[in-house]
Amino acid sequence: MCIVNLIAATFLIATPLGCSRDVRLAGKNVRKHVSVKPVTFYGQTLDETASPKQVAFAVLMAIRDDFLAANEMEREAALDKQFDLCAPTIIAQKYRFGQTRDESVYQVVHRWTPTVSHYVGDFPTDWETAKKRLVAVSNKNAGGDEGSDTQLVMEVNDPSGDPNARVVLAVYLTQEQKLWRATHLGFATSVRAIRN
Repeated sequence: MCIVNLIAATFLIATPLGCSRDVRLAGKNVRKHVSVKPVTFYGQTLDETASPKQVAFAVLMAIRDDFLAANEMEREAALDKQFDLCAPTIIAQKYRFGQTRDESVYQVVHRWTPTVSHYVGDFPTDWETAKKRLVAVSNKNAGGDEGSDTQLVMEVNDPSGDPNARVVLAVYLTQEQKLWRATHLGFATSVRAIRN
C-alpha cells in the first residue's frame, strides 16, 4: 500500500464520520449554552417588567457598539450583549438547519450587526428618543405567554441623506422565560416611512 493511501486510511479511522461541527464556524467564538436571564444594559433593566421597546433599544445599542468597536475585545463585549438579548431557544427551534443549538444561535445573532450596520448612524442613542421612534406594528399573542411575538419598527435614514434611501428597520421579539428577547432583525420591503 502506498504511503498516501496509508495516511488517508489512518485519517478515516481516526476521524469520526458525520462530525456535527459546522466547518464554517472554525475559529469563531461560538457561545455555549446561551440562556435567558435578566440583564441591565444602557440604563435599562431588562427583566420580566421590561417592555419590548426597552429590549429593542438595547439590541440596537449593542449592534451600534459592535459596529463602532475599536478592537476585538470591544466587539466581543458588544456581541456578548447581543447574545444576552436574544431568545436562544426560539431561535434554535426556528433556524436549526442541521446545526447544534449553540451553532444555530451563533449563526443568527452574529449576523444582526452586518444586516443593519449601514444605518447605525441614525440609531437613537438615548432611551427617551428611542421610545418615541420605535413603533409596535404587531402583537401576535402578546399576552405574556411563552412564544408571544411582537415586531417593532423604526425609520432610519441613509448616511448619504438621500430620502429615497430611507428604510424601515424591524426588530422581531418574542417572550422566552417571561422575558422579551430578540429573534431577528430585518427591513420592511414595501415602505420607506411609517404611517401614523
